[in-house]
Amino acid sequence: MQINVPPGNNGDLQEAREQRLTAFAAAGIERSSGPGADTGVKSVLAVAQCADSPVARALLALRPVFEASGVKVRLVLSDDDAALDPFIASHPDAAACSLPEVRIVRDPRLRDAHEQLIVGGASVWFGDCLRRDIHRRDLFEQFLADAPDAARAAAHAFEQLWLRTEPCLALPALASDSLSAVPGRKPGNTGPTGTALC
Repeated sequence: MQINVPPGNNGDLQEAREQRLTAFAAAGIERSSGPGADTGVKSVLAVAQCADSPVARALLALRPVFEASGVKVRLVLSDDDAALDPFIASHPDAAACSLPEVRIVRDPRLRDAHEQLIVGGASVWFGDCLRRDIHRRDLFEQFLADAPDAARAAAHAFEQLWLRTEPCLALPALASDSLSAVPGRKPGNTGPTGTALC
């Protein structure tokens, strides 16, 4: 039996997911910075399919909050594409704003992992598989706002994935025309100079 999904605007759906994730992460940062919270927990760990994924866009929207709170962001992306450069450098005050540490999944076997967002030591969100189309209307999501055990397990899985990915390259000293010598880079995909680029 085939289930027909009514047509809808995927842009609105993606925007709604991004807003939910932004609110979830902001609340997690507030909880981890509030009275009685573990002040040693100042990190956000995320796995996203690409720079256009709602979880990646939520991190971008919260960059000023992370900077003000002293939160370190580590991000694993499944796709390395032209959208990554503006993602990393698009903050209006990028020089004063901490950039996320970004790594890329090169091994296709690791793309069975799920998107995730771990905020502090207690808030965790799980999304769909990295192989899944981010524009589908029936994507899986699970929000756990106060689940330290789940967050700890997710952080452990994140660290294992992090070890199996490749780091982005910091290329501030290279001129735009010399980026073509770097594997995976094209002259049209150079991004701004003076920024950490992948």
